[in-house]
Amino acid sequence: MSDFQVALTNTAGISSVVSFWVFVSSNALNRKREILVKLAQGVMVIGFAALTAAIVTRGIEAGRFPLANLYESLLWFAWAIMGGYLLISRAYDLKQLGWLASLTAATFFLYGSWLPAGQHEIKPLVPALVSYWRQIHVPPLIVSYAMFFISGLSAFMQLWSAGRMAAIYFAIGALVAGLSAIGLGTFTDVNTFFLQALFVGGSLAGLTASWLSLGKIDTKRVNTSRAELYDEVVYRSIMIGFPLLTIGIITGGLWANHAWGTYWSWDPKESMALATWLGYAAYIHLRIHHECSAEKLSLVSIGGMLLTVLTYLGFNSLGFGGLHSYGKFK
Repeated sequence: MSDFQVALTNTAGISSVVSFWVFVSSNALNRKREILVKLAQGVMVIGFAALTAAIVTRGIEAGRFPLANLYESLLWFAWAIMGGYLLISRAYDLKQLGWLASLTAATFFLYGSWLPAGQHEIKPLVPALVSYWRQIHVPPLIVSYAMFFISGLSAFMQLWSAGRMAAIYFAIGALVAGLSAIGLGTFTDVNTFFLQALFVGGSLAGLTASWLSLGKIDTKRVNTSRAELYDEVVYRSIMIGFPLLTIGIITGGLWANHAWGTYWSWDPKESMALATWLGYAAYIHLRIHHECSAEKLSLVSIGGMLLTVLTYLGFNSLGFGGLHSYGKFK
C-alpha cells in the first residue's frame, strides 16, 4: 500500500473525526449552529472526496476492483455512509443526524485500522473471489448496508424527537451488545458460543425492553415536526437500500450457481441476508399500510440495523461458519 494511498485514507478518517466534533459543537453553540453545520458538512465532503480517491488509488495499485477483503469493504462502507448522508442532507434539514453519520464512519475507520496488517496489504485474490461477479454482487450489498445504518441512526433521532428516551436507552444497549460481540470476535479468542449469545441475547433483550417502554414519553423533549421528518428519512433510506439488497441477493445467487453449481444452499450468511431482506420488507409493508406507529417502525428499523450488522460482519466474527467463511482472517 503506497504512502499516497495511506495519506488519502488517513485524511478521510481524520475528516470524519473532525466533522463529528464540529457537528457536536453546533449543538452547544446555538447562535453559530447554521455555520458550524455547514462547516461540518464541508469537512465531510473533503473526507468523502479523499476516501473516493483512496479507493480508486487502491484499485489502480492492485490492478483489480478494490473490494476483496474486510478492510477494503470497510472503506467502501465508510464511503457509502458519508455519501449517503451527504445525499440525503441535500433533501432534508438534518442537523442532528450528521454527528451520528460521522461518528459511524469514524468508528468503522478505527475498526479497519485495528485489523491485522495483512488485511491492509494488497494481495492476490483467493480463488473463490476470482470472478467478474465480485464487482457486480458486492458493491450493491455494501451500499445497502450503509443505507440501512443511516435509516437506523435516523430511527434513533425519531425516537429522540418523539420523547421516547427510555426506549432509546434500551435500543442503544441492544446495539452496544451487538457491536461488542463483533469487536470481541474480531480481536480476541473469546468462546464463540458466548459471542453468539451476547449478540443474539443482548439484541433481543434490548429491543424487547425498548418496545415495552415506548409508552413512556418525556413530553419536554417532544418535537412533532422533527419526529415526522426523521420518520420520513428512515423510510427514504430503506427505500434506497432495499432494492440494492435485492440486487445483491439475486446476483449472489447467480454467482453461487456459477461457482458452486447451485443458486441457493442455505448457507448461514445467505440465510441471514434473506432474514434481513424479510425484515425490511416487513417494515415497508407496515409503513405503507400504516399498521404501526412511527415509533414502532423506528424500532423495526433499529432491529433491521442489527440484522444488517450480523449479516455483514457477524458470520466472520462470531464463528457461524459456512461457505462464506473465506472472509475470516483469524
